[in-house]
Amino acid sequence: MNNDQQSLKPKLNAPLKQSGDISEQARSGIKFHFDNKYYHTPRIYDAILLYQVGDLSVDSGFSIGNHDQFCYEISYIASGSGYYWSNDRCYPVKAGDIYLSLPGEQHDGQADRDDPFRYYYIGFGFDESQSEYGSLVHIQRMFDQVKMPVTADKFGIYSPFLGIFNEMINLKAYSDLLIKTYIVQIITFAYRNFFDSWERQYTRENGTDKNYSPIYEIIHYIDSNLESETIIQLIQLEEELGYSYSHLSRLFSQTTGSTIKQYFNRKRFEKAVQLLKDSTCSITHISEKLGYQSIHTFSKAFRKSYGLSPTEYQQMIGNIKKGTID
Repeated sequence: MNNDQQSLKPKLNAPLKQSGDISEQARSGIKFHFDNKYYHTPRIYDAILLYQVGDLSVDSGFSIGNHDQFCYEISYIASGSGYYWSNDRCYPVKAGDIYLSLPGEQHDGQADRDDPFRYYYIGFGFDESQSEYGSLVHIQRMFDQVKMPVTADKFGIYSPFLGIFNEMINLKAYSDLLIKTYIVQIITFAYRNFFDSWERQYTRENGTDKNYSPIYEIIHYIDSNLESETIIQLIQLEEELGYSYSHLSRLFSQTTGSTIKQYFNRKRFEKAVQLLKDSTCSITHISEKLGYQSIHTFSKAFRKSYGLSPTEYQQMIGNIKKGTID
């Protein structure tokens, strides 16, 4: 931490506030604040609990104030720069960055003196009692495993934020449904950004004797054998890497929040989408190429993941290429 960062470091014995609260002293440094709080009565969107969402633009040197984080919070730096802290660790942030705060952390933030930030934020939780939670389990586990809380946005997460603000300001029929859709998009985009960032940490190029981990070997093995029928037998990782499959699976889950099988299926679906876009590949050929037992098995798995069959997807791609879909 350099001297400038150290001078900005918050006092950890400052009065604790709820996630996202702004101290009264700091309010004078706010240019604009569109804040919507639901701490005591969260808004329920299936298995997602919305506690807070807003847009904050501040003056030079503005500080949020140290507070306990009681929920997950995703912040998107819309402009400017500054610093965020999680548990006394400082992370510089700039326009285009996403920052993830986790429940139980102590959190603070401060705007840069020369280029103060404006950021969008959303505080939320997961309701494990809801049937829809099953589709979010992996996202929550991945969030809980994030070690580097800041990453650059590559998926346009600002757009659903703006969508939420627009719906809240201009309430119309089905605004609540659109807000739910935007919330899911924000959480999913954040997951994708952090998952991609995690994958880059475990590429083969990053593997060295000093920092060796079986994780990048697992990823390399799966990525290199996606089009081989033998990849179905993931138990072969035991022979390839010299560890028991149960040990590898446990290590992979602890590191990534997902199982080896889940990672393999995700990469296999990504490869399937790539092949389906190639008009020279038949669905039967793709099914065999990716090691599915039958075209029916492949179609069923693809529909479960994407909501449409491989045939429907290929037809849609064909229509787009013909210009019949905008």
